[in-house]
Amino acid sequence: MKQLITAAVLSLILFACNETTREAETDSTNQQLQPGMDLGNQPLSDEPAPAMEETVPVGENATSATYFDAALNDLDAGHPSEAAENMQMAISTLGSEGVTLEDSRHEELKGIIEQLENVTDRLRTDEAVDRGEVKTLIDQAQMLVKQ
Repeated sequence: MKQLITAAVLSLILFACNETTREAETDSTNQQLQPGMDLGNQPLSDEPAPAMEETVPVGENATSATYFDAALNDLDAGHPSEAAENMQMAISTLGSEGVTLEDSRHEELKGIIEQLENVTDRLRTDEAVDRGEVKTLIDQAQMLVKQ
């Protein structure tokens, strides 16, 4: 019993030390302080500010259509890895949206999902993907789910 209590106390101590280290790492910045520099000011850079990227809403409001739209936008922008991530999220959401479908339509949806997963795999490996093919598969899936 004493060994169990000792092990628990040591685990708590190690966990607390690990959390303190993580907090210190996240509080530190890559910016080097210079004499006379106010902590609230950041040094000016010649580099342009990064462009604001469109974010995909997540949570209860996100539908497969939302993720598919984001995937198509990423595909148009030439970002296949981001398109693949959004496609994967869309496929997962689509699966849950199609749970109530009857047998024949559910089987048809499963076939479309397999094709969409194939497209997603090709996007991940940076293979060429026909946007028209992707859009057609998305439209077919959306029609099945909405009926």
